[in-house]
Amino acid sequence: MNRGESLGSMGIKFLSWAQNRGKTVVRSGDAQAALKISKMQEAKLFYSLKKSGIITRVMRGLYLVPAVLPPGGKASPSQYVILDTLMKEVGATGYQVTGLVVFNSYALDTQIPVRMDVYNDRLSGEKKLADLNFRFIKIDKRRLGYTKDCRIEDVTARFSSLPRAVFDAIYDYERFGSLPTAYQWLKERVTDRKFMAEFLEICLKLGNVSTLRRVGYTLEEAGCTTGVVSRILKRLKKTSGFIPLDPSRPLRGRTNSKWGIIIND
Repeated sequence: MNRGESLGSMGIKFLSWAQNRGKTVVRSGDAQAALKISKMQEAKLFYSLKKSGIITRVMRGLYLVPAVLPPGGKASPSQYVILDTLMKEVGATGYQVTGLVVFNSYALDTQIPVRMDVYNDRLSGEKKLADLNFRFIKIDKRRLGYTKDCRIEDVTARFSSLPRAVFDAIYDYERFGSLPTAYQWLKERVTDRKFMAEFLEICLKLGNVSTLRRVGYTLEEAGCTTGVVSRILKRLKKTSGFIPLDPSRPLRGRTNSKWGIIIND
């Protein structure tokens, strides 16, 4: 069966219409208007094209169409294209990839990511899109930022910057399972002035008390400059309570009253 036969006349007309207009994103109703077909005919058309791997369903009523039919007739847009399309569709004012995908991209971690973690201000929860796994983490838009943009397949993929990624690993450790490893990532960069300047800014802007106490202790132990350490200490009130340096381990170990830390690593 040749490509024309596999697509069918209606499929060929639809793809020609989309490609002639440069449309790589289509919605339910587009084919009805363009081809003068019924809602049921459109549904069958989209189902057939999706099943054949020619178009990609991002979410209900939203599809990606290849600008040019790829060899073999199957389209395979990257997770970044799917993510960017979805975020625009739901009206996210901002988003950034974080977690293991980003840790891996900066060579902080060598684990193979099984899903993509995304901070955003619209969606929350785990979703499977085009057979790809995503975990959307909804946060206040004021907590977005400190990013690095990379151009991938004609979209701008927005990653947490390296300092933000290390901060995320300490602040959001329960979600990413990234402590105590993240402390080592931080210790290795205490002499990097550019990194530390942004990391300190992020901590003072976005860090909670527990994060500041853990970061302050770690930096002081790593021999970081007193200026950086003192700025963190000034944000903290004296406390008689203690939190564990490694929340995953038993609460046993010596204590540091300056930072209110149980050194249980």
